[in-house]
Amino acid sequence: MVAKKIIVYFLILLLTAFPASAGDVSINRWVLNVTMHDDGIIEEVIQIEIRNDGSLPLDGFSFVIPASGVTMIYDFDHTSSFTGQVVTQETIPGGVRITLEFNRSIDVGGKWNGRVGFKVDKWAIKEGEDYSIDIPVGVPQSIISGKSSQMAVPGDADLRAQFFLPEGVEVTSVTPKPFRILFQNNIIVPTWSPDKLAFGDTISIKASVSDVLKKIVETDEKINDLSTRIDEAKKQGLDVSNAEIYLDNANNYNNNQGLGEFWKKDNSLALEYVGYANDELNKAEEVLSNAGKNQVEETAGTSGNEKSPGFAAPLLLLALIVSVLTRKKS
Repeated sequence: MVAKKIIVYFLILLLTAFPASAGDVSINRWVLNVTMHDDGIIEEVIQIEIRNDGSLPLDGFSFVIPASGVTMIYDFDHTSSFTGQVVTQETIPGGVRITLEFNRSIDVGGKWNGRVGFKVDKWAIKEGEDYSIDIPVGVPQSIISGKSSQMAVPGDADLRAQFFLPEGVEVTSVTPKPFRILFQNNIIVPTWSPDKLAFGDTISIKASVSDVLKKIVETDEKINDLSTRIDEAKKQGLDVSNAEIYLDNANNYNNNQGLGEFWKKDNSLALEYVGYANDELNKAEEVLSNAGKNQVEETAGTSGNEKSPGFAAPLLLLALIVSVLTRKKS
């Protein structure tokens, strides 16, 4: 009997924390895109879809950022919606409550889609070359007739997150475990899918500047720059086939083998491959430079072989004299 009471009490707690009634406002999509800048300032965009399955129009919603100094960003890529909205901020214990009131309420059975973007100071902690941040993933509050209540979370809610670290910064620890840690545009990006993230979790990230990663990134930028120059030389008709071979070798050493060893935490071998990549880049630079010089020399040689009117005149005069002498003899 006691066990049954405990189970019932536990179920009541769950329903209170995460109501799942079909008659509630539900959060269907909550996708976090968080960028940490070199100075520790955070820029975040949240992609949101809310469905109103209640009995009254939905007037807006709110959520809390556990930091101070929140600055909204108003442009299409950051904060936007089809209904329009008024955004207000309120400082509360533990952070800032951001409230979005719709210009036009969402009727029963309707949905709201939009994005909310902002910058936050003094959220991430930067100490020398080390960074850390905690991001609570809380359930947003719906606002109906001036009253707030926690939204329902459907079982198929699209809850995802991406965290973009500064260039040359690597993850030293992260919870919960990401679905994958990507490397996009020379930036490390921990990524969470719905099966790896739940409302109520707190994403905790610690990161630090990596000299090895910085060298890999710097070498990749050289590879991209040289690739552009080789493409331009090809358009000019230069033979850059050998330069392309060296460039491909450099890309393989740096972005395949060097980066691969970096992921394995073998920094010494990673740096060795980065060194090989730079050697190949130097060879490609030399070949590309010589290709340009050869074109200049060939152009100069072609100009020197052209017939000059000044040189042809004596030949014509000599031919005329021979012709006259021949006629006299005849």
